[in-house]
Amino acid sequence: MNQQEIKEQLELKYQSFVRHVEQMTEEEYQYHPVGKWNAAQHLHHLVLCVQPLVYVYMQPIKTVEERFGRVERLNKTYEELTEIYLGKLAAGGKAPEQFVPPADDSSSKEVLTQQLLALIGKLNEAIVQMEVNDFESVQIPHPLLGLITLKEMAYNAIYHVEHHQKALIKG
Repeated sequence: MNQQEIKEQLELKYQSFVRHVEQMTEEEYQYHPVGKWNAAQHLHHLVLCVQPLVYVYMQPIKTVEERFGRVERLNKTYEELTEIYLGKLAAGGKAPEQFVPPADDSSSKEVLTQQLLALIGKLNEAIVQMEVNDFESVQIPHPLLGLITLKEMAYNAIYHVEHHQKALIKG
């Protein structure tokens, strides 16, 4: 995928998730399956995960490169990265503490959905303005995947929201 296609996928997938959550009644939104997150927590988790991405992607590329470096390798495909991510989850990978929403999350659905879509808009702006070489070679850390390129992190952001939407549908 190129940057424009990634932007389109991010918009499509996050809007789909938001529509799914918006269609829930307040009871469904707050329903807490035993041992699993409720919809409020899934939504809040996505906001917590996208916020630092927006911050990093909006930094001057030189700053990000100085902090995390650059790689000289081909990027993994969306499918390859997703397979690795699912393997990490299957091996017991969990969200780090800073990305775990409170257990009694009563966050406003409207506030969080607006916040999430605004963050995705900012992330997309940053993605399409990047030089392709920077997007495909500057790396940043992912809690489960280690250092991956900005492009690979964008791939993960696309899959991440799908993963959480599937979890909501399963209940």
